[in-house]
Amino acid sequence: MFFKECKKIVFSLTFLLYIFVVFAMYISQFDSDTSETVPVPSAAAGDYGYTDKAIPETLMPNAVDGLVGEYLAGEFTTYPMGFYKKVKLTEKKKTALAAVITELTGLTAEELDSFDDYVHEGYSYTANENGDIILNYQEEVIPEITIPENLAYERFTELMAEADKIIGGGSYYSKNGISWFYSRVPKTYEEALAEYNHLVYDEKVTGAYARLFCDYAGIDLAVMPVFVSAALVSLDRKSRMSDLIYSRKISSAKLVFTRFAALVAVMLIPVAVTVVMANISVSSRYPDFTVDLLAIPKLAAVWLIPNVLLAAAVGMFVTEVSSPILAVFVQGAWWMASLMSSNELTGEISLFTLICRHNSLYKYETFERTLNLFTFNRIFYTILSLVLVGLTAAVYELKRRGIWNGLFSSWKNIFRKSAV
Repeated sequence: MFFKECKKIVFSLTFLLYIFVVFAMYISQFDSDTSETVPVPSAAAGDYGYTDKAIPETLMPNAVDGLVGEYLAGEFTTYPMGFYKKVKLTEKKKTALAAVITELTGLTAEELDSFDDYVHEGYSYTANENGDIILNYQEEVIPEITIPENLAYERFTELMAEADKIIGGGSYYSKNGISWFYSRVPKTYEEALAEYNHLVYDEKVTGAYARLFCDYAGIDLAVMPVFVSAALVSLDRKSRMSDLIYSRKISSAKLVFTRFAALVAVMLIPVAVTVVMANISVSSRYPDFTVDLLAIPKLAAVWLIPNVLLAAAVGMFVTEVSSPILAVFVQGAWWMASLMSSNELTGEISLFTLICRHNSLYKYETFERTLNLFTFNRIFYTILSLVLVGLTAAVYELKRRGIWNGLFSSWKNIFRKSAV
């Protein structure tokens, strides 16, 4: 039976679509972004990019200036669900935020509101007497700010988190955003060299590329399997195979779990192929270094299999309960919400993050710091997937016994009775 289910999946249109998306993501994203090797930093380069660090001496004054400036401007920039949005506070929230600023700066609400010299930072264009357009830069003008000497950094972070909550979340002062916006500093040659050495020696090249590969692949695999599983479950309805299957002696649990196993096994084949392709590609670009050929397969197994399990389980369960369209909508909405809420693409991992992100070859320490969360996350979604499959089997058994025919059928019966 397992192989019969595999055959049905392999020759389905949705599986062909799934294969196309998996390989398209690999070619257009991972393979494209890693087409060149990481160069050895040169001491003479002078420019090694930037890094965001939580340096109190830099972060605290910059963030406080930004908060005061937005308060005086009367609107705040936020990125809820990943989208740009301007927020204006109610009087109640404005009063609450003023109290936060008072503790950060010593400026009272009255002093803030009476400051009439505020000028927003920005560029403007003017024309001279010859008609030439001149670009002018205007620095922001805010009150003179002095952060209290006794303000501990821990209390500062608490106040900024409170300010972010008052604003509505997703602001420049959020836990994931504050360092990025207010404490980006140039990398030194020593830092750049240390990163490079860690990549090619400590992680044996493929360790770093494994995270990037899983970051890209995990996006698709958190949603695409729902199409394949929903289509397979609904196939019995369209071909009227349900009556034949219902009459067989095979248990509902065995039937559903066999089908689920076939789904997962078949959908992991193209993923395994891209893993091999990634290994070959990365290894060939670093012929002079020792690479760990198991790094990408091992991390992909832990990172990506739970994505396939969950999306497939949601597709089976919701389709069995209602319809394949609702299954795609539920998983698609969950996927979109998770994707759009990823304000920080490197290290965006929490207990219940659907799509784990680490869109960088560097910042291993960030991934290591969230490793326990990542492990719990992957185990949780694996268990949740199996629970959903078990519930699918229970629903299937109810249908076989004629006790319940699904959500939409129940609604139809209710409407019919109401009409009578």
